[in-house]
Amino acid sequence: MKATISERLPRKKRYTWAVVLMTVLAAVWTYPWPAGIAANEPSLLGGKVTSSTGQALAGVPVRAHRDKSNRTVSVYTNSKGEYSYPGWSDVSPGSYTVAIELADYVPAKREAVTLTAGKTARADFALQSRTPSVIDVTASDIVAALPGTDEQKHLLIQCDNCHSLQFAFRTPRDKEGWIQIIKRMAGERAIARETPGTRAFGQKQYVEPLAEYLAQVRGPGSSDVIPFKLRPRPTSDASTRLVVTEYDVPRGGNRQEHIIRGDRRAAWPHDILLEANGPYAYYTDHFSFNIGRLDRRTGEVKEFPYAILPGMGREEMGIVNQAQERAGNPGGGAHDMAWDREGNVIFGLGGGTMRFNPKTEQFTPWAAGSNMFGLDGAGNVWYLEKGFHKLDPKTGEVTTYKIPGDVEDDTYDMETDAQGRSFMNMFRQAKIGMYDPKTDTFQTFPTPSPGSGPRRGDMDSRGRAWMSLYWAGRIGLFDPSKREVKEYALLPGHKPFGPPFVSPYSVAVDDKNQFAWANDFNSQRIYRVDLKTEQATEYFMPLPYEIRDLTVDEKADRPTVWIPAYRPPSKMVKVEVY
Repeated sequence: MKATISERLPRKKRYTWAVVLMTVLAAVWTYPWPAGIAANEPSLLGGKVTSSTGQALAGVPVRAHRDKSNRTVSVYTNSKGEYSYPGWSDVSPGSYTVAIELADYVPAKREAVTLTAGKTARADFALQSRTPSVIDVTASDIVAALPGTDEQKHLLIQCDNCHSLQFAFRTPRDKEGWIQIIKRMAGERAIARETPGTRAFGQKQYVEPLAEYLAQVRGPGSSDVIPFKLRPRPTSDASTRLVVTEYDVPRGGNRQEHIIRGDRRAAWPHDILLEANGPYAYYTDHFSFNIGRLDRRTGEVKEFPYAILPGMGREEMGIVNQAQERAGNPGGGAHDMAWDREGNVIFGLGGGTMRFNPKTEQFTPWAAGSNMFGLDGAGNVWYLEKGFHKLDPKTGEVTTYKIPGDVEDDTYDMETDAQGRSFMNMFRQAKIGMYDPKTDTFQTFPTPSPGSGPRRGDMDSRGRAWMSLYWAGRIGLFDPSKREVKEYALLPGHKPFGPPFVSPYSVAVDDKNQFAWANDFNSQRIYRVDLKTEQATEYFMPLPYEIRDLTVDEKADRPTVWIPAYRPPSKMVKVEVY
């Protein structure tokens, strides 16, 4: 059996001088490979990146955009400042624009770089440093430079769920002015609640403390210059051995620091679903009644509009109708996705469930369901929506089950295993709920870190539930056989609820390679946890993607995770590590 790329890489070394001499005699220029690039899979593009003083720069993403296409491929410089696109990457012969775009360096670009089969083009860069602009930084960078306690900063950084902190700080306000803004952002129902133990800013106990802090850092007479401190990019060998491929999507929009979540001028890809034995990836759009389909071979993207039934969608049953009227919640849109046993795409939206048949390209709607749901081994959809229910798509019948009334309001996401057991991520109570239909029982299990904020999750092949612990900056594993939750840190030595305020929104499990993937909502980073060693690797993304879902491709030759980049510029993103 032929070894995979990852199995072959450790045995490969640089070209010998004899090989170089033979290459020169053949009149083909060859670039000396950075460690990790297989010599028998020649690169089409490589080079070196230095500062203006000649210092090698590590961890720099180099972006190669194929001209007249929707595809951009990024690789990273190693400790010597060298980069090289692996032969297996999605860079192929053609004309490219090669660029480096970082907040602390003047953008650099090489246009019309022609890549030819069998040859390696070279593009070197000497970067000029510059003073970064607040436009280019993340919430993590801004909070790092502000005065205040960790608790105050932890509350503030949650504002980036709907908009940037640059947007939040545009206008100075006194305490009463900030109280009104907080109430609007959180919603009237949320700020009237008392939820002991939760870290959510949107509750009664935090309204005044957060308003007082905001009045201190952005009150009347304060400077309109927003401070920030760039977080260093990871530069280790492990953190720079990755290839990131982006595919632009229709209505992708442009980056705007002041755009409000849900702006209808753009697509807002929420979740992604991969065909196991085919070329397509599907994604939901949070704020329109469309699903998208990416052909992973060609990069072609097609949108499929669908019609909803009365009672479905945010406009009729969502947050706006509940008189909360908080920013970023226009009607429409879908979230969670799954494959049914017949190979159809099942996805959820407020008050409904949709089925898309990839063969006929037809939709089937049910006015029963929710944004987040679980799918059991028999193909039934389990969901929380004014109670706990099971939808049988074969008959359309809905069965209701009795669980405690506060579970729905506290649950952010849920998963269902093959046995029909449903696991609820109880966001505000920092617990994992489990309903077992065989015994008709519901139990809860606390996370080790109180107030951790279980958010979105995944199921592994052993029937264990994984979840992001959003406020604690960790990921969690609930093993139903052990009846306990275990936590994994994403940064060495990181204390829950402390700087740099890592906030994983979602988690995806790679059973094949024994990794768990997660993102940091507040910065330009994703993480991979090795489940054998429990050590995490940090990866810096080439753009500040806002991420609400990750999906592992276990059919890939090397560890691969797919990301829908939510906030414009919207993209489908493939991350491969080697």
